[in-house]
Amino acid sequence: MSGPGGTKTVRVAAGLIVGMLMAGGVAACAYEDDGDPRPTAAGQSHRPAPAAPTKDPGVLGVEASNYAELHKRLAEAPGSALLSDAGPADGPGVGFTKAATVTVAGPHTVTAACVGVPHAQIYLSQNSPAGTEHTVLDVDCSRTQSQVVQLQKGYVSAQLTRPDPTGAWTGAVAGIKVTGQ
Repeated sequence: MSGPGGTKTVRVAAGLIVGMLMAGGVAACAYEDDGDPRPTAAGQSHRPAPAAPTKDPGVLGVEASNYAELHKRLAEAPGSALLSDAGPADGPGVGFTKAATVTVAGPHTVTAACVGVPHAQIYLSQNSPAGTEHTVLDVDCSRTQSQVVQLQKGYVSAQLTRPDPTGAWTGAVAGIKVTGQ
C-alpha cells in the first residue's frame, strides 16, 4: 500500500466507512414530541379571533382635533421634510417609529410638538462610525420646539415613546418633522 496512491485509497475507504457508520447511527435516532399531536386542518376550531377593543367615539373626536392642531404646528417648520410622522401619545397603539435616508450631511432642523398631554419624549437616532447617536427631545406640549442637529449621510430614525404605558387613552398625539436647511 505504500505505492503511488495507496495511502490515499486507504484514507478514502476509511472515510467512507466512518461516514456510513455515522449515517446509520443518525438514521437510528428518533425524535419524539412531548406535546399533543398537532391538529389537522379538518380538526381545527373556526372560532372568530377576539375583537380588538373599540375606541370611545368621544376620545376619537378629541384625537382628531388634536391631530389637526398638531399638523398645523408641524407645518410651520421651514424647508422640505426629510422625515415626518405623528402618532398617539397615550392609550392603545401608542407611539410611532419611522426611518428615512439622509442624502446630504449637515445641519437639519428637528421640529417636535404634542397636543393633549403636558410633555412627550421623542428619540432621534442615527448610526455613525463612533456608534449610534441619540438625540432625546423632551417636548413641552405648550409650544412647538425646534432645534438644529448635525446629521450624517445614512439612515436616521425617530421614535415616540410613552413614559406611562398603563395610563388612560385621552386622544393625546405627538409628532416630529425633520427638514433640511
